[in-house]
Amino acid sequence: MKRTLGFLLLCGSLAGCANHPIDCAVGFVHADCLPGTAGYADPDKFAATDDKACQSYGLKTGTQEYADCRIKLRGQHKTGILQ
Repeated sequence: MKRTLGFLLLCGSLAGCANHPIDCAVGFVHADCLPGTAGYADPDKFAATDDKACQSYGLKTGTQEYADCRIKLRGQHKTGILQ
């Protein structure tokens, strides 16, 4: 019991430990994983791939449909659905 309480107090004092610290550390992607952890996925690193994907659907840059496509893909990266 003391060990568990000590761990919870320690986690409460560390940034990012309250949500998914173990998952993030071993590589499971969550939107709140901290940069530098294995589970951190920067959605910006997918920009070129997402651009190609949306254009492959026949969507033109600058249209609302293209913007919606990019927003959808970015959201999927943030939630860990796509990597």
